[in-house]
Amino acid sequence: MKNNHHFIFNEGIWIGEGKVSFSTSAELIHFYTRWVNNKFESNEIHCKQQVEMRGGGEPVTNFFTLSQITESNFIITLENEIIGVSSGKGVVDAKTIAWEFRGTSEFEGFEAYELQENGDYLLHAEYVSTDQHRTTIDGRIWKKITY
Repeated sequence: MKNNHHFIFNEGIWIGEGKVSFSTSAELIHFYTRWVNNKFESNEIHCKQQVEMRGGGEPVTNFFTLSQITESNFIITLENEIIGVSSGKGVVDAKTIAWEFRGTSEFEGFEAYELQENGDYLLHAEYVSTDQHRTTIDGRIWKKITY
């Protein structure tokens, strides 16, 4: 199934944008993201994601490693300065790439990327921190065209 997907499973740069909401505020914040998928070694995929919020703040950099990859699932590890390292489980089908983190000390949640007819992906994610603050993310990513 993963062969239907160019995002994550193939080298390249993906960019995107969307809105983030926090349970502590009624405000919707616009974000921009950039994924670089460029290290494929011994059945592992290494990706770097940068997220920047409109209106300031330092960009957040997330490092993802996918391992134990099969046609329908994988293990995902997320590392960043805020949460440290956390592992979860991912699934793949013809239209969706998704993963979840459960039982971690800092947060729990999921991300889902749904393949569109034009090759873009719609994304939806929800995370809850240990103090029960919820973050909801909705957006779109697309493959960056380089000339």
